[in-house]
Amino acid sequence: MIDEVLVLFTREVRKWVGRRPVLVVSLITPLFWILLFGKSFNITAIIDVPTLNLPAGIAQSIIEALRERVYQIFGTRDYFTYVASGMLVVFALFQGTFSGVGVVFDRRLGYMTRLMASPIRRESIFIAKVLATVFRITVLSSLLLLAAYIAGFEFKEGITVLDLLLAWTVLISIAVALSSIFITLGFMTDSHELLFSIGNLVNLPLMFTSSALFPTSQMPEWLRAIAHVNPLTYGADLVRFFLVGKPMDNVFLTLGAVVALSLLTFLVCMVVSVRALERG
Repeated sequence: MIDEVLVLFTREVRKWVGRRPVLVVSLITPLFWILLFGKSFNITAIIDVPTLNLPAGIAQSIIEALRERVYQIFGTRDYFTYVASGMLVVFALFQGTFSGVGVVFDRRLGYMTRLMASPIRRESIFIAKVLATVFRITVLSSLLLLAAYIAGFEFKEGITVLDLLLAWTVLISIAVALSSIFITLGFMTDSHELLFSIGNLVNLPLMFTSSALFPTSQMPEWLRAIAHVNPLTYGADLVRFFLVGKPMDNVFLTLGAVVALSLLTFLVCMVVSVRALERG
């Protein structure tokens, strides 16, 4: 099975690398969110202290108080760092929810029919599709984080390689869960319009009801209740803890729950996908 997965995975990666316009577009959208939204929403500049004609000492005290308040609310020294770390999770969401579209086109173009006629394990097809999506998200997220760092993203002091690996473990877990679900849907339908519709229906509500763009502590009660059952909230908070140092309770318990939920979703979706493939 390992050889089968590697062959199919290599095919998916080569297909993706060969479509450079798709790669560029996939990276531009989250960059717009991070650079345009993150940089334009400058919270500390809402009150323009110099225009108040205050003595220098008082003005500096007000600025420091504003910065401290921003840190208390967001857990970061600036909003850009907060939203950039959250958009890494949102990027995994976007990529994962549209991963099933390629499956539909493989079925329409006859590639999936040829695979089904070969002595390849059905599980290998599913695993290779999921791994290819995870690979894409890993590469593009790394480029995204590099761009954010150049634009002013601030890592926590004393960040280690282990912190980076754990942050990427969170992103990979989210990618595995979401891609498993939507790849399974791709095996169950031949309509890419349906997958696009479901993806668009899911993406924005999950993003705006999570802590990706704004902390749950500042949300109204009804929205906070939704955010607390949204997996993206825990993913974004974990990524911020490992990359930025934003305080969080029960870190490794939450990390274990995210990884376990991802593995469970992967296994259930693999079983459903194999049955869908066997039905043709």
